[in-house]
Amino acid sequence: MLFSGLLYAQNPTTLKPERFFSVAVPTPQSITFDFRLKRFYLTGDRGRVYSFSQLWSPIRSSEREGSDYQAVCAHEKVVYVRDAGAKKVVAYDAGTLLPQYTFDLPTALQQNGDGSGLTWNPARKTFVLTAGMQNKRMILTEFDMDFRQIHEHRLPMASLSALTWFDGALWGYSINERMLFRLHPETYTIVRSWRVKTKKIHSFCFDKEGNLYMLRGDKALVYEFRMPRIQSK
Repeated sequence: MLFSGLLYAQNPTTLKPERFFSVAVPTPQSITFDFRLKRFYLTGDRGRVYSFSQLWSPIRSSEREGSDYQAVCAHEKVVYVRDAGAKKVVAYDAGTLLPQYTFDLPTALQQNGDGSGLTWNPARKTFVLTAGMQNKRMILTEFDMDFRQIHEHRLPMASLSALTWFDGALWGYSINERMLFRLHPETYTIVRSWRVKTKKIHSFCFDKEGNLYMLRGDKALVYEFRMPRIQSK
């Protein structure tokens, strides 16, 4: 089994979407929510970043800068995008979506499955990226603000395709298993898990109210879920 017996013993709840939204993003790959500016950012495999209001009205899009934008996260006044094709992270101004600077990633860093996770972990003050598999276990790699590699962590699952931060925890989604995980912010051990009914999900995020949004990869659709209330431990 890919997961521990303890994880399966939880009998995970199945999440079903309440509604969905169409977004004007060609071949969407990743989604994040900026709590400071209260807007969504989406990326696709054509090297652009798109911003939307909370009502899903388009705000602006960037010029083409990359090749395959597989992950996005917003931290302070910057939107960081992981270009899986060029093995780089491109930093954009969160308001204007103008490119600011670029970081090279280690050539050994692999794209995982159908996605390449990237998020900021405020508990450890590091960026966290998915880094492929080792002995059928997922590897998370931590980087500092200049994307210098710091630590590696092995997780008890073989697939983790997207990452985000919310409610004092790191969250991950497995495309292969169609499961959402809440991870401990320091150890990255699994705290809780949910099954996801919707197919073809590539990425996800939470808004400030705690609603869960999942991005479908084969269609330009964002699904909204109502998450059960979670008590932090």
